[in-house]
Amino acid sequence: MKERSTSFSKSLEGLHHEENALDKTSPLKDKFEPAKEQDNEPGPHPVDEGRGSDTVKTDAPHLRPTPSGPMRDVPDRYAAATKLGKERDEADERIRKAIQAKARQRGKDQDRER
Repeated sequence: MKERSTSFSKSLEGLHHEENALDKTSPLKDKFEPAKEQDNEPGPHPVDEGRGSDTVKTDAPHLRPTPSGPMRDVPDRYAAATKLGKERDEADERIRKAIQAKARQRGKDQDRER
């Protein structure tokens, strides 16, 4: 059986050329726009102070002194009680460990005397 080409145009001179990887990438490159560069610098970005309404500027949150009187008493009492409770727990644990260490030492001393 005589071999025949798969395409008639391949047998004609000048109509056919081999396609390589570079030929495929160049049309793809033309189809897509390059990505814009991102600002990847660490730290805060500068803020334009001239922008924004006056209402937003005046109502912006900022540190203020904590309220005094009955509004502050309950949280202060809770924080103080929590701190005192932790300190007492730590002190009780130290006392418990000291008593156990003394008891062990007494047991060792009694064993030596025997």
